[in-house]
Amino acid sequence: MFSLAANCERPPAPVRASSATCSDDDLSPLTSLPADLLELIGWRVLAGDLVDYIRFRAVCTHWRSSTVCPRGHGITDSRFHPRRWMMLPGGHGLHLGDGTKSFLNLSTGVFVRPRITLLEDHSVLCSVDGLLLMQRQHGEQEGPICLLHPFTGDVEKFPPITYHTVLSSGSTHFNSHNGCTYLLPGSVTASLSINTQGVAVITIVLRDMPRVLFATTKDKQWRLSSWSFSPNQSTISSQGKLYMLQPKPASRSELQIFQIDPHRPEKNSGFSPSLFPPPKVIAVCLKSMINSLFDFVESDSEILLVGSCDYMFYKRMVVYRIADLIQGRVVHLASIGGNALLVGLRSSGSGIGRNLCVSSKAMPTIAGDTIVRQVPTCAKYLEQYHIGTGTWSPTEEYLCSIRLQD
Repeated sequence: MFSLAANCERPPAPVRASSATCSDDDLSPLTSLPADLLELIGWRVLAGDLVDYIRFRAVCTHWRSSTVCPRGHGITDSRFHPRRWMMLPGGHGLHLGDGTKSFLNLSTGVFVRPRITLLEDHSVLCSVDGLLLMQRQHGEQEGPICLLHPFTGDVEKFPPITYHTVLSSGSTHFNSHNGCTYLLPGSVTASLSINTQGVAVITIVLRDMPRVLFATTKDKQWRLSSWSFSPNQSTISSQGKLYMLQPKPASRSELQIFQIDPHRPEKNSGFSPSLFPPPKVIAVCLKSMINSLFDFVESDSEILLVGSCDYMFYKRMVVYRIADLIQGRVVHLASIGGNALLVGLRSSGSGIGRNLCVSSKAMPTIAGDTIVRQVPTCAKYLEQYHIGTGTWSPTEEYLCSIRLQD
């Protein structure tokens, strides 16, 4: 089913590479390393990147047998999630037409091409920690939801979302065809958590839905939270939690940052909607700090709040760490570690923006410590704002060359 780590025993093939294979005889000093030491080294490699860990295990049979195979753990163990990998959509000329899809590492710029046959009849709704939340698009029954690890082939299946469920939630971001209900790709923000029984829990927010959907792999139907909120496009998922920006009730000058924790059922209580914890306010900020175009971006496991301080021309952009705002500190960042924040990039005909954090190693033509957006007067061109100098400049990249799957 997969060309990359088809059985998690072979190294993935990059776009332009031909790796020589080594026999155990060629590596005799290395094959004598103690198994516990190899396991420790393997965890250190895995902390950097999953694909490097797969290559590490492929060195020889001793290294492979001394380390944990990702297959079977790819979804329920967060250490094996491919967090910094993004799938490129069609139109890049990088998909070979053989069932493989190109994935880009946003930190290094490295490509790999796993074969994902599931995409033949499934569409990708969104990415969750590098995993693909998908829905089957063909069939006579309601389209089931599944979560796929693109590099190990691990799949967790969730119940289908019914027309009654999305209709009662107040959402319009779905299509109905032949009695089946399909969520619109790009309109979904989802978080993944693993409960104490080792069962995967998915929480979904649609961009116009005032309540969250949640389900486990053991459920037969999705449930809705008993509480509601004012939906908007400023929602992000990170490490099993959802974050959103909301106006403070009865206030014209303040905004609240909400955190939605995963559902944690009590013993013998089941997954009752009434027990789903309501959003909690983790920070309050003044509207004057960020007047418009605000949105969240995740950078190096930190959540950043990005926006404009100018009502009319959006000439001045600002970036804050959510961690600082939680502590009551208002700090304008002048550096984001040499990365670039791609904010609100929209595909042709789509009103849904994409937010990404990309290293300059992955896209050398984009300067570091910048915010990249579409030029207001010509959407196919991009411009970048340097947060250290406060200046705008054009970039050599075009929108079509960096349109990534969220």
